[in-house]
Amino acid sequence: MTRLRTAQVVASLGVALFWVGTVVAGALAEGYSARDDVVSSLAGRGSSVAGLGIASILSLAVAHLAAAPVLVWVHRFRLGAGLLLAAAAATVMIAVFRVSCGSGAAACGQGRSEDDAADLVHGLAVVAYELLIVAAMVAVAVRAARRSSWPTSWPRWLAALSVAAAVGSVLLLLRTDGTDPGLWQRLWVATNLGWLLLATWIGRPAQDTGASGWTATSPAR
Repeated sequence: MTRLRTAQVVASLGVALFWVGTVVAGALAEGYSARDDVVSSLAGRGSSVAGLGIASILSLAVAHLAAAPVLVWVHRFRLGAGLLLAAAAATVMIAVFRVSCGSGAAACGQGRSEDDAADLVHGLAVVAYELLIVAAMVAVAVRAARRSSWPTSWPRWLAALSVAAAVGSVLLLLRTDGTDPGLWQRLWVATNLGWLLLATWIGRPAQDTGASGWTATSPAR
């Protein structure tokens, strides 16, 4: 298996483990509702399934770490890779600095008078992650659009879907402050991870040729 295919598989497994972990943790947490309660409360301080919740979030960090080099090997895009690495670091911060859920994962935070330091860092890490992943989406869209002169149409599709994902990600995150926060947050996460897998799997390895810019080649082993 080439290093490219290995990275693609690891990224996909990280995403799959996240969804499996959150579904199982949500089912085990008494009173937890995927519609009303956000994912991070599963890993919260006071959650009965905190270990599983933390592991699920950390699997997303692994997915972003694995996807980062793919942007270099396939798209020759170091800036995009750097943004994904930073997003992975923000994801680790989200898992480490857990929200306070004294009464359990269900209805986490209700009745809490004020946030403590860990809650504040957690919130800042979420904002940082969103800024980084949206920046990566936009940057990849611009990069792919510049390659749209290729005979194949995939750069055009990647550019269009990256822009759509960036807009959708921002709008969905804003909805998490209203009713049904768990539902909107899961749609937000699904949008980000769907784009991550798209950027990881779409396209073919290329090398810089100088004059024409890009040409197809086999992935490095």
